[in-house]
Amino acid sequence: MDFTLNEEQEMLKKSAQDFLKNECGPKVLKELEESETGFSRKLWESMAGLGWMGIIVPEAYDGVGLTLLDLAVLFEAYGRAALNGPMLGTVMGTLATLEGGSEDGKAERLPQVVSGQRVWTFAMEEAEVAYDPGCVATQAVSTDKGYKIQGTKLFVPYANVADDLFVVARTEGSAGDEGEVAIFVVNKDAPGIQLAALKPIAGDKQFQVDFHDVPVSPEDRLGAGEGGLELVLSLLGKATAIQCAEMVGGAEYELEITAEYCRTRVQFDRPIGTFQAVQHRLADMYMDVLGARLTTYQALWRLSEGMPAAREVAIAKAFTSKAVRRVAFSAQQLHAGMGYDLDHELHYYYRRAKALELKMGTVPAQLRALHPVLGV
Repeated sequence: MDFTLNEEQEMLKKSAQDFLKNECGPKVLKELEESETGFSRKLWESMAGLGWMGIIVPEAYDGVGLTLLDLAVLFEAYGRAALNGPMLGTVMGTLATLEGGSEDGKAERLPQVVSGQRVWTFAMEEAEVAYDPGCVATQAVSTDKGYKIQGTKLFVPYANVADDLFVVARTEGSAGDEGEVAIFVVNKDAPGIQLAALKPIAGDKQFQVDFHDVPVSPEDRLGAGEGGLELVLSLLGKATAIQCAEMVGGAEYELEITAEYCRTRVQFDRPIGTFQAVQHRLADMYMDVLGARLTTYQALWRLSEGMPAAREVAIAKAFTSKAVRRVAFSAQQLHAGMGYDLDHELHYYYRRAKALELKMGTVPAQLRALHPVLGV
C-alpha cells in the first residue's frame, strides 16, 4: 500500500489548511466556544462553497464525486485547526443517505447539504449505548402513516443548529435483541422533540434529545429489515476511520508547534530541544503520530476499496486514541506552564484529544472487537 497523496489530494490538503489557518485561528475557536450556538453560518457556507460538503457526493447530486480517502485528507486538515462543528454529523448523514436512501431521497436531500443549505447530525448514543447499535432502546413504533419515535438520545452534536437528525431506532424487539434497527431522518422542528444542552469537555455543543411520539413518514426511513443494522455498522466503520484522520491531524499539529517551541525556548543557556530527554519525548510523539496515520489510512484504504475492514478500523481507533492522548500530554508537558494558559491554543487540542477518544467507540470497546480475531 502506498499512502503517498496524489496531486489532487495534495491540492485539497493545502487549500484546506490555508483556509482554516486564515479563517479559524484561536480567536475564532474561542468565539465559537463562548457563543450560544457554537456555529457560524457564514463559515459553514464558505466551506460548502469550497466543495467540502460534497466531496463524497456523486456529481449527479451536485457533489464533487471523490473518495473516502479524499475526505480523510480534508478531515486531517480539519483536525489541525481543532475546529468544532457539525461537519462529521453531516458527513454521517451523507453516508447514510448514499448507502440507504432512495433515489428520490438522494435527489431531494443531497444537493441541499452540498450547497450548505442544510446541516445534519447523527443520534445513536443512549444511557446504555455508546457504540453498539444492537443495544439501542429508542423505539420507532409503526403507525398507519409511518412511525412514531419514542426514546432519548445523548451527546447528539449540534442538534441545536441541525436541520435534520439521523436517528437510530428499533422497529421491533427490545435493547440487546436481534430485532431490526433502522435510521430515520427526523426534522428538528417536528412536534415532540425536546433539546437539553450538555456540557462536554471539548467546548463543542452537544445535547440530550428526547423524542415524544415524533412522527416520521415511511419515506424517511433508511435501511429496511436486516439491512438496517448492516447500514448502521457500515456507517459507523467509515465515520470512525474518518474521525481517526481528524485526530491524526490534531496530533501532527501539536507535534509541529511543540518541536518549534523546543527549538526556540532557552533554558540553562541553551534551547530545551538540545536536551536528550526532550529529544526522546519528541521522538515518542513522532512515532505515535506516524503509527496513528499508518493504522488509520490502512483502514481507510480497505474501506475505499470495498474490502472488509472491521478489524483495521478497531485497530486504528484503539491505537490512535491512545497515541493522540500521549501526544497531547507530552505537548502540554514540554510547553510547561505556557501550555496550560487559556490564551494559548494548545488546550483546544488537549481537550479534543480526550473527547474524540471517547467518541466512536472507546479503546476497551475497540479492543473487545478484536477478541474474536485472537480466538479469545
